[in-house]
Amino acid sequence: MTNHIVPFSVIEQTIKRGVASDSPNVLYHYLDTSEAYAEQLGISESYNLYKRVYQVLLETVCDAAVPMHWRELCLNAINRPLLQLKRFVITDQDAVEYFRLEHELRALSHYFMAGMPFGVKQ
Repeated sequence: MTNHIVPFSVIEQTIKRGVASDSPNVLYHYLDTSEAYAEQLGISESYNLYKRVYQVLLETVCDAAVPMHWRELCLNAINRPLLQLKRFVITDQDAVEYFRLEHELRALSHYFMAGMPFGVKQ
């Protein structure tokens, strides 16, 4: 049996586009892989990787072209990279950045996941 290694960026595009929306294991593999990569990196690189994963998931949550069930799954999973980012909070500036990310998540998720059918105007 041959194992194919899929580049990380290809997995990210699969997540962002909802291509594998019927395969939640793709999302879990992405999260597991990012955590495994981060363990091998330095502090700065790990932080940047977790922030990248957070951004990929947030962009997916906010994309109305992606199936709603996939967006909900990404919203439920976004806490994994966010909690990893919280580990890097040391200074007041770090805390400000972390709380900005949390605020961004709350604001955008409420806006894009409001429960109204798409295309319906108020």
